[in-house]
Formats: sequence, structure tokens, C-alpha cells
Amino acid sequence: MRLKSAGERRRRRHGLGLVELLVALSISAAVLTATAVATDAAFRAYHINREQSDLMQRARLSVYRITTMLRQTKLHAPHTPTLAAQFATGKTVTDTAIDMYDMSNNQVSYRFDVTKKQLLAVVNGTSHVMCSGVETFSVNLEPMRSADSIKTGGAWDLLRRATILLTVRTTASDADVGAQSVTLSASVMPRRNTW
Repeated sequence: MRLKSAGERRRRRHGLGLVELLVALSISAAVLTATAVATDAAFRAYHINREQSDLMQRARLSVYRITTMLRQTKLHAPHTPTLAAQFATGKTVTDTAIDMYDMSNNQVSYRFDVTKKQLLAVVNGTSHVMCSGVETFSVNLEPMRSADSIKTGGAWDLLRRATILLTVRTTASDADVGAQSVTLSASVMPRRNTW
């Protein structure tokens, strides 16, 4: 019987060595870490998109309601008295609120409550929250004169165009992944001016 040499014994052994096992574990750890990072990024992107979608929906609904009301109402004016006086002299003004009368002669106002960060609709003195988390709200009002005012040399009594700018940001209770914001702008002309 012949004794096997050390070289022959090593060649015939087919198990994993410690180095191969450590390399396999490090590769597996790297793949699992990359998968976890990609999954986390996908969940964060989903939450950001969901928040952006919610903000966009709230902002669009608010702007739509305001522009619809501006088209259908009459006697538009800035809410701030000094700006209303400037508007009557023919100056384009920018205010954080607008006053008007609807078809039933009810006074309607849209105004920005800075302290509560809310956009409010005020109908006959009763406030309704239209949108929360509002960062900025402004209405740029361009005046024009009615035919009667032109004949008599009166004040600028009609609204030619209103441009609305609304920025909404996620509130602390809404934010899953940080503060998201959406800014919308719309311009509208009252239909009453053409009647």
C-alpha cells in the first residue's frame, strides 16, 4: 500500500475553504444591501408622488372653484380698502383676497388666512376652509370701465382679468417624507363683461 503525498490529498478534497466562504458572504451582503437601498428608494418615491398628487388635487380644486366663481359673478374688487381705492382709479393691484357678488347678490370673498395657512371662502359672513397648508395666495386684478362709466367719466368699475397664484405645501400631519409643495397659476376673465 502506497502512502499518498500531501499534494494528492489536497487535490482530491472538494469542500469550500474559508476564503471562498467569506467572498461568497460578502457578495451576498452587497447584493442584499443594494436591494434594500433600491426598495427604500422606491417606497420614498411612491410617498413623494402620493403627496405631490394630493397637493395638486387640492390646489387644482381650489383654483377651479375660484376661477368658476370669478367667471359667473359681478362687482369684483380687492378686499383691502386701500387697494380697492387704487383699483377704482384704474391701477392693477395684487391682493391676498377678492370680494364679489354672486347671481343671488350674496357677498362672496376668497381670502388667505396667513396665521392658519388656509384659503377661506366667505359666503355671507360664514367662513369655509377650501384648502389647508397654503403658503401663498395672491390675486392680481386688472380693472376696466363699463360702458356707463366711460360715458359718465366714472371710476374703473369692472374686472378685466384676475390672475390667481396659489402655493400649497404639505402640512406636518401630511408629510411622510418631507415638505412637498405645488404652485398653480390661473388667469380668468368674468363673463359678465361680455354680456
